Amino acid sequence: MPIIQRPYVPPEDQPPQEDTYVNPGDTRGAEASGEPITFYCDSFHVYSSLYSAVLFFGEQMEEREPILRARIKVSPQMLKAFALLANKHVRDYEEAVGPITLPEQVYNAWEIEVEQA
Repeated sequence: MPIIQRPYVPPEDQPPQEDTYVNPGDTRGAEASGEPITFYCDSFHVYSSLYSAVLFFGEQMEEREPILRARIKVSPQMLKAFALLANKHVRDYEEAVGPITLPEQVYNAWEIEVEQA
């Protein structure tokens, strides 16, 4: 069975309705500690417009749609800075450890030519 990586596409920009989900920006609860939120992400989507970009970080779930874990709004300039820094870290990692390969389905899902990656 091939591995299929689906980019996270938020359903109508609504937060997930799951009992275990904690809204990272919600500080109203008494349990809010002020500590950074840590979560696992294996699904990612970016939506961009002329004046902003939204990064969606999700988690794949077996036999159901991915769950949205974080939605981060940034400026186009911050998105470019994020891309530059991420590329630097990937380059450094590959120089130290070896190449990272991705399944062809990832490139197809995001409509990216392999040469651009």
